[in-house]
Amino acid sequence: MTTCPIEDRVALQDLTIAYAHAVDSMHDLDGIVACFTPDASFDLSGIGMATVEGHDGIRGFFAGAFAANAHHAHYLSNFAVTACSGDTASVRTYVTGMGRGKDGSAITVHGRYYFDAVRTAEGWRFRRYWMDFLMPPG
Repeated sequence: MTTCPIEDRVALQDLTIAYAHAVDSMHDLDGIVACFTPDASFDLSGIGMATVEGHDGIRGFFAGAFAANAHHAHYLSNFAVTACSGDTASVRTYVTGMGRGKDGSAITVHGRYYFDAVRTAEGWRFRRYWMDFLMPPG
């Protein structure tokens, strides 16, 4: 089990929740990119999608997702700080994500989010994100 000061653990959990809430807003691009460092890697290759880099790449990805989707909902659980040392940490959380496209299509995803985080002057931010499936979509 990784030891992490409680203040850091809470801040990392709050950052993870802020990310999910911004995504589910379907419009808060600034809120999403604020969760990441300017040079962050946002890697969805584990679920068969693209990897984008930096705030511009992340903003562009979500602008496209918001244009195509009518609704999002993410439910996070099993939050864990898997590494913590000074100004770096790693986080894992389970996610059940649901989306409905403007075309009426729907998807439910059960997976894990992974984040590598760094402490910045503004607080904790994610430097790297990736995801995998616990259960591939049917």
